[in-house]
Amino acid sequence: MADITAVFNTALKAHNAPPVTSHRYSIDRLDEFLKEAYSINARIADLTTYLRAIRPSYLSTAPAPRRPQRQNSTDLKSTQDTAQRHLSDTERAAIDAEAKTVLRQLHAAVERIGQTEQIRQDTASHVALRKRNQGGLGAIGRWAAGGAVTAKSAEEELEEARQKMLNAHREGIVWYLQAKLRETGTLQSTMMEIRIQREVEKSKSVLYKTKGSSIPFSQSFDAAVDSEKPAAQEQERAQPQLSDEQMQLFAQENQDMMKHYQDTLDQVRTAERSLIEISELQSTLVTNLTEQNEHIEQLVQDSFFTTENIGRGNKELKKASERPSTARLLFHGTCAFCAFLVVWDLIF
Repeated sequence: MADITAVFNTALKAHNAPPVTSHRYSIDRLDEFLKEAYSINARIADLTTYLRAIRPSYLSTAPAPRRPQRQNSTDLKSTQDTAQRHLSDTERAAIDAEAKTVLRQLHAAVERIGQTEQIRQDTASHVALRKRNQGGLGAIGRWAAGGAVTAKSAEEELEEARQKMLNAHREGIVWYLQAKLRETGTLQSTMMEIRIQREVEKSKSVLYKTKGSSIPFSQSFDAAVDSEKPAAQEQERAQPQLSDEQMQLFAQENQDMMKHYQDTLDQVRTAERSLIEISELQSTLVTNLTEQNEHIEQLVQDSFFTTENIGRGNKELKKASERPSTARLLFHGTCAFCAFLVVWDLIF
């Protein structure tokens, strides 16, 4: 879209109006709430980018390369190097632990700014109520002004509307951060679920290959036994004799297989614990999002009602000013009575 700022400024100048000035957006000029919200959002974006970048290497089931790789850290700053190399099981576990820690920290940060905003709202409401009660001797002053004890002034209505709009805006920011954090947690949990599924399928494949490799030996052994005379080989068939080398080979294979399945089981248990923790965090986020959404809708609805109440309040104030004030009548009656007493004393 073309920039027509110069043309618009020329039109404004023709009507003796000030031109449009460019506004430079700077986070440093914002308040502390928005600064913290921007910081949390940037950290969530960094974590999401990191998880998406390492996803291919994290989910890869390819065997480790023979050539040794350069060992890099698995923190969020080494995304490019980590995404381009093979990851070991230890590195994957470290990634899971680090991502889980960052998710907890971000969740705590979002909860912290939400609680801080709630405290600010309560404080602002308390200060506004105290200011309203102190202004004009509180309820007595309002009664003396025309009997409108509970009516709010136009300035109070405008301030209340401004506070409600500010509250709704900040509640929306907290809701957005919780939604983005939930999406990041879903991405992490999905990656872990796919990894567990692939590890289980890989273990089943290894078991199938091992079972298949033992079939030729069993068939050849049965064929050799059947080729001999039944009477002479009956005892050997009942108790086949194996050499020491074969016994050691089978024992070593059994130990390797047990170690492989034990390692796989440990990995699955660790991943399941991480999934449970992330699921609990996501459940908390979902509950907070639901409550936050209801609160935001209520605030927006209240802001609309406040705008309507401003006009109604102005009309009520006008009617109150037109009605005869009790305090005014009392004052005039007192003055008339005092004047009557003075005149009575002067005459008599």
